[in-house]
Amino acid sequence: MTRGTATLKADRFRRRKGLSRAGECLLICLLSFGLLVVEANFPAIQKVRGIGELILVPVQATVRLFSGGFRGVQGYFRDQSSLMRENRELRTRLLRQDVDLQQMAVLKTENEELRSLHTLNAQLGSNNLTAETLPANPDPSRHRVTLNKGSRQGAYIGQPVVGSGGVVGQVTRDYLVTSEALLISDASHALPVMFERTGLRAIALGTGRRDHRLLLPFVPSHADVIQGDTLVSSGAGGLFPAGLRVGVVEDVRNSPAEAFLEAFVSPSANLESPRQVLLLRSEPLPPAGEPGPANGESPGAAAAGS
Repeated sequence: MTRGTATLKADRFRRRKGLSRAGECLLICLLSFGLLVVEANFPAIQKVRGIGELILVPVQATVRLFSGGFRGVQGYFRDQSSLMRENRELRTRLLRQDVDLQQMAVLKTENEELRSLHTLNAQLGSNNLTAETLPANPDPSRHRVTLNKGSRQGAYIGQPVVGSGGVVGQVTRDYLVTSEALLISDASHALPVMFERTGLRAIALGTGRRDHRLLLPFVPSHADVIQGDTLVSSGAGGLFPAGLRVGVVEDVRNSPAEAFLEAFVSPSANLESPRQVLLLRSEPLPPAGEPGPANGESPGAAAAGS
């Protein structure tokens, strides 16, 4: 006889000796009914049950207290975890919105500059060239910017460069697709200007300083110059058209012993970081040594006569 057969027979024997499931259920029902009958007929049993319930009251209260405290602690940590997760999400969302706001501010500034340049182009009445400044590492002692337009697009040496605020500088080097402009704040630049209030003419020199201030060095000491006066281009020299904004007088230094006073001018244009500029289209000056048309004739008339 195998081991499996012996185990099967032992199980059958145990099932024969024990009660069946139906018998067990019947026995439990009979015991329950008997307890109900005993409790109904013997009042002492009810007293015993009452005493037992009274003893169980503090036990139940203690269990409820610990259970409630456990649920409270569990809920507290769950709430803390949820709040920390929401805090991280809100911080991330706030950071993204901050970046978006910064980008929108930059776009708004560029849009305003483009609108101002478009208005200025319409006022000048000519089809000028719009350019953008390129990132570069300029010499700190010289104020220059690189533009994304060169001779192929129509840029040339000596071409005036203006921004939304006013005069920026002039083109000093022209390449095929880029060009370099000298700012009016450079120490080597001079610009004929005129006081808008009095009509007094002067020369605005670049100082090469980091604040891009201009200097009016030879203004007569008796001239009517006050802080806040507006300067515009006078048109002398034929390079810059007359009436373009140049800057505002912010400091006047006058010494009674000297015949001239000095005035420092804050530029109207953004010379610190210009982005959008306008290259004014006009007839470039003839190269040095090349004679111009005689008797005041225009270049077209001179060419036709030849």
